[in-house]
Amino acid sequence: MPLFGGNLLPASFRGAPFAVTRNDSQGGRRIALHQYPGRDEPWAEDMGRAPRRFRFSGFIVDNDVVFAGGPIQLQRALLISALEAQGPGLLTHPTLGVINVVVTNAAIGEDLGAGTMSTLDIEFSEAGKRQYPTAKNATSGLLTIANQVKAALVADGVRLIAEAVNDGARRKDLQVTAATFTTKAIGLGADATALYRVASLLPGEYGRFASGSNAGAFGISQSPFDSATTIGDLIGRSSALRSSILSATTAAGEAIDTSDLAYAPDIGSTAVALVESLAAACSDPADAMRLLGQLVTFVSPRPESLTPIGIAYAGMIRRAAAAEMVNAGGRYQPSSADEAAVLIGQLAGSIGGLAEEAADAGDDDSFRALRAARGAVIRDLRSRGATLASLRAWTIPTGLPAPALAQRLYRDPSRAAELIAQAGVPHPLFMPTDFTALAA
Repeated sequence: MPLFGGNLLPASFRGAPFAVTRNDSQGGRRIALHQYPGRDEPWAEDMGRAPRRFRFSGFIVDNDVVFAGGPIQLQRALLISALEAQGPGLLTHPTLGVINVVVTNAAIGEDLGAGTMSTLDIEFSEAGKRQYPTAKNATSGLLTIANQVKAALVADGVRLIAEAVNDGARRKDLQVTAATFTTKAIGLGADATALYRVASLLPGEYGRFASGSNAGAFGISQSPFDSATTIGDLIGRSSALRSSILSATTAAGEAIDTSDLAYAPDIGSTAVALVESLAAACSDPADAMRLLGQLVTFVSPRPESLTPIGIAYAGMIRRAAAAEMVNAGGRYQPSSADEAAVLIGQLAGSIGGLAEEAADAGDDDSFRALRAARGAVIRDLRSRGATLASLRAWTIPTGLPAPALAQRLYRDPSRAAELIAQAGVPHPLFMPTDFTALAA
């Protein structure tokens, strides 16, 4: 039996999934054995822990509904590319979680069934600190849980579409429903790539009006770009991101037009890819939370979306948006314990509502994945919010410039930018006498 189900995680490397039939882990201690003349017993010097090694035997299958892998040729190409890429990568181990590893050996076997299946034999070696699949690490545990939600929604969506077709559902109802969601995604993508939003990605300090909305408690926005990046570069990047959303909508439409609806994993995988393209276009996690939240609550005005096949597609899109909100929540930098609490309420409400809908519809895989995602983001944000100060109301006798006020309140004038952002003042020289800011 493949190692997938129950409490086991779906295996993947650098995002390329594969099924596992067996895995072996090697470890131990590094021992230097010293032997001396005239002495019968050696001395075993412990040099530390030996690197952990992992060996997997498994396979990939054409149009695997569990992993939403698509055509076998594409799966092979993606896996080969992941295995041959330079440097370490993230391995999702079925029992140990997400681990940073390097590939030491890999073999992809093919026989007469090469058109539908390939066998795998891959060896990895530990490359860095081990990261367990929990919400304590937003870049590993939450990513793993979000991927579980995506795998579950595709499996349930394919089943629901097949059941609707058996009951006489029309392809046209699915096409109309998908068109309303793709139109909504395109509109949200235009919002995400607006010039004043992408400007917040520029590295450096450009004032409070271009600092993004994810600066955290210390007023420092995270930028993925180097200091040579210009607005012109970001405009080109925004155009490429909008094009990727359009390409994703085209792929989703083609999958709906051409797939056999009795078994259509491509419809689920293209729905997930559409939402991923929207999330990738968001300037920062705060933007992603705002826009993906709109997609989660979006209700199509067309009556076709109320048919069983329309409800199945809408559920896939909304659950995929919730999965991306989990990822965005892990990257979000709360500025205070109060903001972390608000974020918990937002995510718990959105994901919890979808989990209840999945339970009512009998979508057990999606319900379990969404319930796990809800618990994970709550634990993660509670853990990070517990280290932050709470907001309090301040009253001072007279207005002061922001640096002087930061010195008076915190004995740290460098926190002036934080005060400006929290008070929402038009100019740092004119701080109000009554405002809300961090208590410490």
